[in-house]
Amino acid sequence: MMDFSLTKEQQELISSVKNMASKEITPFALQAGETEKKKMLKSLARMNLLCPTVPKEFGGLGLGLVSSALVVEELAAASPGLAAIVAATLHAAEPIILAGNDQQKNEFLPLLTGREAGAAAFALTEPEGGSDLNIISTYATAEQTGYLLNGCKDYVINAGIARFITVVAATDMLNKKASLRIFLIPGHAAGLKTEEIYQTSGINLAPVGRVKFVDVGIRDQYVIKSREAGSGYLLLTQTFDVGRALVSALAVGIARAALEHALHFAENRLQSGIPIKKHQAVAFTLADMATKIEMARLMTWKACWLIDQGEDYSVASAMAKLVSSTVAQQVTCAAADILGARGYLQGNLIEQLVRDARVLSTIEGTNHIQRLVISSQL
Repeated sequence: MMDFSLTKEQQELISSVKNMASKEITPFALQAGETEKKKMLKSLARMNLLCPTVPKEFGGLGLGLVSSALVVEELAAASPGLAAIVAATLHAAEPIILAGNDQQKNEFLPLLTGREAGAAAFALTEPEGGSDLNIISTYATAEQTGYLLNGCKDYVINAGIARFITVVAATDMLNKKASLRIFLIPGHAAGLKTEEIYQTSGINLAPVGRVKFVDVGIRDQYVIKSREAGSGYLLLTQTFDVGRALVSALAVGIARAALEHALHFAENRLQSGIPIKKHQAVAFTLADMATKIEMARLMTWKACWLIDQGEDYSVASAMAKLVSSTVAQQVTCAAADILGARGYLQGNLIEQLVRDARVLSTIEGTNHIQRLVISSQL
């Protein structure tokens, strides 16, 4: 049976997030400096929202993916950069939740919960490679009690602020893809260095940077499924599928914010003595925007529902991410057209949302990769 209604608990959760965001995030999102960013992260920590999927026994809210997607959408509507910090943290925690042992869960998951919670980072992409895992160069050399990690990861969201980094590396340079392992690196580990924090065009609140590992010692207990052949790649694909669903929710939030802003403008902007919303050209554009957002939201919910039910969700997540990221770009550009010259001014919300939406077709696998995943299952 299909049921699109939200539970009472979900409605209360979204109401509380919306109320907090309207008072503590939205008023400062466009001009947020380091002080404002720290306050926003404190607000999330106070509500235990930095990683809401962490099970209750480790201090988290224990939310499923549908409820987490609702949170991410609401945060993205207020501040896409802040939502990106949360989505990246959820991504970093997912391998631990899916396959970590009790020791790993007890040590790392509580770092993401409670009033003193921090963010986490997931590190896969490298300077010389994107989606091709066969050219990965970050290498973990097996030692008697663990591994020694060397390499470099690029475009890491939450670089420099992460309590820990979930790192994907090869353990056999001749069979890279088959030898992938997932390592948990504390943020204070010796040999771990944040080389650069980039000035990005969008999601500006989220630090994005390059991280280098120089002889980082990793104890065996910090390796997820360390000795099981092929486990790293399988776990990586599962993690990506979940991450794509959350990026979809982020995209819906960005598109929703653009529609709400454009709608408010269209209701108050007069041309020929009447609001431009009354002009069919604008009205039909708004209708198309709303329809596309609803389509993207339902696809996101389906992917998250399949994850919560333990069903096969790879294709649904890829489809949701492909559609939602495309919709976010289309809707933000349409909103800019409605605002006209105002939508092109720096410091205008729509101008920022256009830039925020642009990155969504790249993160969590480019949209061409999503098409590859989908077509391989047809």
